[in-house]
Amino acid sequence: MADPVPWTLDRGGDYTEEVAWLTDVMQAPTGGTQHRRLRQSPRTFLAFSALESGARRRWMEVLLRAHGAASWWAPVSIDAAALDTAAAATDTVLAVTGAGARRFVVGGHAMVLGPDARRHELCEVAAVAANAITLADGLTFDWPAGTEVVPVRRAHLAETPQVGRFTSDDTALVPIRFRLDEPLDTDPVPPATTYRGYPVFDGFPPVWTADPLWVPERKIHQSDIEVGPVFVADLAGVAMGRTTMQHAATTAAEVAAFRAALFALAGRWSPAWVPSWAHDLRVVANVSASATTLDVAGPLLSGRPIEPNHRDLRIALADGTVLYRRISAVTAQSDSVDRITLGAALPAFTAAQVQMVSFLTLSVQDSDTNLLRYVDRTAMQCELTWRELDHEL
Repeated sequence: MADPVPWTLDRGGDYTEEVAWLTDVMQAPTGGTQHRRLRQSPRTFLAFSALESGARRRWMEVLLRAHGAASWWAPVSIDAAALDTAAAATDTVLAVTGAGARRFVVGGHAMVLGPDARRHELCEVAAVAANAITLADGLTFDWPAGTEVVPVRRAHLAETPQVGRFTSDDTALVPIRFRLDEPLDTDPVPPATTYRGYPVFDGFPPVWTADPLWVPERKIHQSDIEVGPVFVADLAGVAMGRTTMQHAATTAAEVAAFRAALFALAGRWSPAWVPSWAHDLRVVANVSASATTLDVAGPLLSGRPIEPNHRDLRIALADGTVLYRRISAVTAQSDSVDRITLGAALPAFTAAQVQMVSFLTLSVQDSDTNLLRYVDRTAMQCELTWRELDHEL
């Protein structure tokens, strides 16, 4: 088998990572589900665009024609770094600031790449420290400070690229999408806050680049014999809502934490408590220390049964305090007030100090695929869609 061909050309345009898990979801006729994770690592796709002119354009087309179906070394461009100091031939240690926070892996490979697309070195990584990379063998060439060092993974082209040739210039634009043959994993770290034994997806509030969308879906069976009314059966008896939200990370630490949380969820495999991030209840009375009741504007919840997976609250106060409580009962205090009884006592606060009261629902992702859209390694956007489970814990 021929050695993989390094992609050393342009990596511009929109840079995305798509991670695709595989979950076997078995659903009971009445709505309950069982989730089995089938992939240890997600299938990962890297996409970007190449815009090349002149000799570089011709070299790019030669490579695509000759090696389109072959194996490639795909650059993980978002984790590219630069040499802090010059490196000489035979050196085995590269000084790279923040190397430990980038996806260089022991036993994997890194590419040292200069301005000439044909002059590069592929190196096996022997060790990764906070600010240095140790190579299994010494360098072949001398490289000045500022030279790019980028982690790479074995890959194949996910689809045949379409080369757009400019009619008035010696330039070509090529969208490239690699399917990685080696994992591009992030150590899974669920959100630190837990409630009733499961993590709360609370540290990543949505951004309002698009309105959140909630659909109160139900598991409905319909039977129509054409000569009478349509028979409708609500099999689960509760809404299993679907919510779509936009998220963004604006620092390298936030990007890493968000990605680690996605790897902990592993697509549709692992559940989490998800706030609605809406003003679902309005507190109308001050709360004394150790109180177990909360007065809210009503009538809203009184006079009807408490629904499964719609009885947990996120209470956010203006000073940053966040409380999680379960509703155990609701009574009508007056024509305009519902009194909610909670399963645990509250600290003292005033109604004016309440920033938001949202419902928490135990949910799983509604898709096994997440698309991460990067501006750079310090800024990323991702859309998540959650499916409420039909039961409570």
